[in-house]
Amino acid sequence: PGVALYCRKVLIDSEPKNLLPDWLRFVRGVVDSADLPLNISRESMQDSTLIQKLNKVITKRFLKLLEDKAKKEPDVYDDFWSKFGLFLKEGVTTDFTHRDHLLKLLRYESSYTEEGKTTSLADYLSRAPEGQKEIYYLSGPSRSAIESGPYLEAFKARNIEVLYMYEPVDEFVMNHARNFEEKNFVSADSDDIDLDAIAPETETDKPEALDKDASENLCSFIKETLSKEVSEVTASDRLVGSPAMIVNADKMMTAQMRKMMKAMQQDGGMMGGEPPVKLQINPRHPLVKNLADLRDSDGELAGIISQQILDNARMAAGLLEDPSAMVQRNYEILEKLSAK
Repeated sequence: PGVALYCRKVLIDSEPKNLLPDWLRFVRGVVDSADLPLNISRESMQDSTLIQKLNKVITKRFLKLLEDKAKKEPDVYDDFWSKFGLFLKEGVTTDFTHRDHLLKLLRYESSYTEEGKTTSLADYLSRAPEGQKEIYYLSGPSRSAIESGPYLEAFKARNIEVLYMYEPVDEFVMNHARNFEEKNFVSADSDDIDLDAIAPETETDKPEALDKDASENLCSFIKETLSKEVSEVTASDRLVGSPAMIVNADKMMTAQMRKMMKAMQQDGGMMGGEPPVKLQINPRHPLVKNLADLRDSDGELAGIISQQILDNARMAAGLLEDPSAMVQRNYEILEKLSAK
């Protein structure tokens, strides 16, 4: 705590407990009140409920100050956010009373903003298509990592904005906040997103896809080949330029959240072993179409390539920690192809 409590200019407590919520511990200053009920020695307060009232009043005023600063001096607020935004995110996860006000103060980069520039959730919704009922976000270590992955392709093809989140705490923020202005937060790697209901694709000249039977047969082959490593393999229209991606069937357990949970285990692994993932393939991608043909002519090589596709998708999702096996397999594929 950095706010001292005074009564009529007399110091009562240099570090008063509960005067401010923990997430405001970066604030420095004094609170001076003439109405504090003190005991005879004037060393402590008689009524702790007054501290609770002061907590609510000061917190509300401080949040109002930040809201005004964000509207009138956005550059100044952006500088504040870069230094103290982590505390406000902490507030979202711990302070239900002020959560709605704190959500208005959050700032993130997005697929619509320039690098280094941020947007508020309210501005995000102001640009959303009329039929959009959710706020989409993607987590990653950097902007380049997010934009080079497969998850953004379908959103870009439909001009749907996605928020970029770089810090591990952002996953907890989204899970605790759940929604903003009745729009649920949804990770863009979720498998049940229906983007066609929001906006059509802007790209009309698309390569021809595998027919339904060929797609289903290839999915069955990949599922059988990868065995317990995948829970399901399906063909998807969400992919544009990538052959495959891992999607999240559980909205509360995104790829980044799974990675964090794995890191929290002392033995370095998930309880019960590495869980299977849900894999989606792009039936329009040349690699996938060639794999469908290779399945009949060289099943062994097709199986090795299927495993490579899975590991590539794991790497894009941030779930591949040891790439050594993938690298060796890549050499094996190159050796087989060069021998033909």
